Amino acid sequence: MMMNPVLRREIKTVLRSWKMFAVLTAYVAIVTIGAVIFIYGTMFNSYDYSFDPEEITWMYVVLCAIQMGLILLAAPAMTAGCISGERERQTLDLLLMTKMSPLSIVLGKLMSSMATLILIIIATLPIFSIVFYFGGVSIFSLLIMFLFIIATACMACSISIFFSCIFKKTVVSMVVVYLLIGGVFCIGTLIVVVLQRGIYYTMYQTDPGLTFPLVVLCSNPGVGFFSLIDNQLGTDMIYSQLYYAYKNTSFLNTIVKHYWVVNFVFDIVISMVFIFLATIFVSPVKKRK
Repeated sequence: MMMNPVLRREIKTVLRSWKMFAVLTAYVAIVTIGAVIFIYGTMFNSYDYSFDPEEITWMYVVLCAIQMGLILLAAPAMTAGCISGERERQTLDLLLMTKMSPLSIVLGKLMSSMATLILIIIATLPIFSIVFYFGGVSIFSLLIMFLFIIATACMACSISIFFSCIFKKTVVSMVVVYLLIGGVFCIGTLIVVVLQRGIYYTMYQTDPGLTFPLVVLCSNPGVGFFSLIDNQLGTDMIYSQLYYAYKNTSFLNTIVKHYWVVNFVFDIVISMVFIFLATIFVSPVKKRK
């Protein structure tokens, strides 16, 4: 099976550069520092400066949260310039003149970014081995978490490629992606749900139900992440918040308990939509013809 030419070229150029080594080192260092701070913080909070192995499960939460946050920051930064960068270097026209289809070009750029992000995620496995040493979290749970983070990264990369096709400047596309993912998906959805509940309760003096929050929050990667943590550790952070806020005992509660699956499916669907849109906008000349 022939490898995508764009993917082959990107792998050769990116993995051989010192920037990749610097990014990988900085990423692993940040995750390591988070683990060290958690361990020392746990020891100094105890009376006899001892370490409770049962609290290692919360170290898993901290490391996964750091991983999730760094991926959401790194994915747009690594992908937002994949098409606009070619345009700035005046090499996009040469790329479009080849026999490759727009879909092959977009998928090549996407797979290149995803390969780099997966390599970065795999590099943190030795740090997560501390969790396995003390127990409390299975390897299967970690694999599911990594799969969820990879799906979130794929969503962020797909959106970044789309805006990279639209805007000519890499900085502009990167800012727009951060505003969409951080401002709309993460923060905006929470604000909308809070405002909707307040307005609805003021007008009708009753709870609005779970349907609207479940639809709006499906795009929120933070809600999906903590829902997966609830499912793996039995903490019920997301479920308890929605239950006490809406007091809904319908079948929707079952969806709330496994809401990370809804967010996972949303990431896959959004990725496919933005990849399709990127294939349309990557070659406006061919589109006009």
